[in-house]
Amino acid sequence: MLGSVLRPSLTYFVRTASRLAGTSATMVAPAVTGGLLRAYVTASQRKILSEVEKNSVVEVNPMTGMTPSGVTDDERRLLREDPLLSQLVNTIMRDGKKTRAQRLINDALRDIRRLTNSDPYKVLADAIELASPLMTTRSAKKGSKVIQVPKPLNLRQRRRRAILWILEACENRGERSMPLRLSGEIQAIINGNSQVLQKKQMLHKLVLANRANINTTTR
Repeated sequence: MLGSVLRPSLTYFVRTASRLAGTSATMVAPAVTGGLLRAYVTASQRKILSEVEKNSVVEVNPMTGMTPSGVTDDERRLLREDPLLSQLVNTIMRDGKKTRAQRLINDALRDIRRLTNSDPYKVLADAIELASPLMTTRSAKKGSKVIQVPKPLNLRQRRRRAILWILEACENRGERSMPLRLSGEIQAIINGNSQVLQKKQMLHKLVLANRANINTTTR
């Protein structure tokens, strides 16, 4: 599903760009977002990598006319069976058209790869993790009043809430196709300027405001 057309490895580009820039660095400078350490490519590094990519020699398969994917069969099988991707596909799927949902995610990951020069799966997983709430609230009746009782979410519930928020935010974006809207929203979450993060903060504020009701006996 994720066998995309990829150019030579990012490590090769980084090393070549470092040599052109006269530096000895061989790794991408890490970035810290939301308390998590990530190895995304900065804007200046992306500019150098794009120049190296233009001048690099790319091997083309004469049978298919395509560049090698750089993904082994074991990695492709692992990504196909990954629970996060499986849940994302099943949430996006409509009317049982699973192949269409897989193609949509594949195109979105390709766009993320093209724009960030980073591992698209890592970017997607980090975005969903940043958008996933830890707790939510449920309505309960206490006497004649209806109160909100906080409750924790398990991993699958957290991811589902984040995916639904992301899909809802995609409907308000201006890109022409759904893969581009999904890619843009994921990158907006990573950059910290998405409405999904605001929804997460509002939900956590609601949980904190009703934390006194956690141990309340309801009927």
